[in-house]
Amino acid sequence: MTATQAAQVAHSIRSRAEAEGLVLDDAQLAVLPALSAAAAAALSPDPAPGSASLYLWGPPGRGKTWLLDALYDGVDVPEKRRLHFHDFFRELHERVFQGYGAPGYRKDSAFAAALEQMLGSVRLLCFDEFHVNDPADAAFITRMLRTVLDRGIVLAATSNYAPQELLPDPMFHHLFEPGIAMITDQLQVLALDGNVDYRDRPRDGAKAGFAAGHHLRQANPESLAWAGLVPPAHGESVTLTPGSRALRALRAASGQLWFDFEDLCHAQSATSDYLQLSRTYPHWVISSVPSTAGSNPYGWQRFGNVVDVLYDGGCRLDVIGLPDYSGVFPGTAHPTDLARIRSRFGMLQRKPTDAD
Repeated sequence: MTATQAAQVAHSIRSRAEAEGLVLDDAQLAVLPALSAAAAAALSPDPAPGSASLYLWGPPGRGKTWLLDALYDGVDVPEKRRLHFHDFFRELHERVFQGYGAPGYRKDSAFAAALEQMLGSVRLLCFDEFHVNDPADAAFITRMLRTVLDRGIVLAATSNYAPQELLPDPMFHHLFEPGIAMITDQLQVLALDGNVDYRDRPRDGAKAGFAAGHHLRQANPESLAWAGLVPPAHGESVTLTPGSRALRALRAASGQLWFDFEDLCHAQSATSDYLQLSRTYPHWVISSVPSTAGSNPYGWQRFGNVVDVLYDGGCRLDVIGLPDYSGVFPGTAHPTDLARIRSRFGMLQRKPTDAD
């Protein structure tokens, strides 16, 4: 029965690719057996062995997220969850915070209760963009991994990082070594490192989601009209409070959210703010983006986080500015993160006269 289930999932992934006009390359085909085995384990009534879980890593644009979504959709059980890592931590911190001050509160018990609420009876847990850049999160992620594996949950994770490269800062890397050991010892670690970045390939037909957005180097009327954008009027400015911080938006109406780069990326905004706002506003515009040398590292990091959140959420993003962009994303983040953001940013449409 397990072999039959695995074959069915492999067939559904191939069929999905064919229906979308995609041809799976050799590197993608090579990981299908592991995806199928993970699906079969999640469909089995017995707890899955650790070897059924997998960690799929490689450069951006190789199809990791597409394969993860195909796996998730191919497992026909209600007890499953798919989360982007940003979403996971937003929800985890919210639930832990809700436990503060409860009768019999202890930090450990609040964390355990939060995980229990998030996992429940889940049999398949899909994590997209697994990464560990913050030493404060290392203990949380290690404990989450231990809980998931101890409960026999099938874990499927994608990442741009090889396990040994997680939490790359040498000053803090040792804090996540227990987590790395669990990944390498108890998960199938597979590299998806084909030579083609599919996000760089020309795309035909109408664009949707993130790819419907534009990068306009200049805010002139011709460029704005080409992208279908109407600048906000002075009276449209509004203050939003998605979390504990107030953010000034130039427009927040009819599903469109328009920010000045300074107001969004130089403010004390956070990824949780972007996640919250993206649920209400599927179309974002960020204007007055400076040249590559025109912001501090924190500004570029926040801008990169916005790109990540909106890409994963399928939201349209129009960027106005960044006039000297030449394919190298600015910032001082880890090269792996910069490569991922560059790949996503490269999906935005550009006027032929604005070619890099």
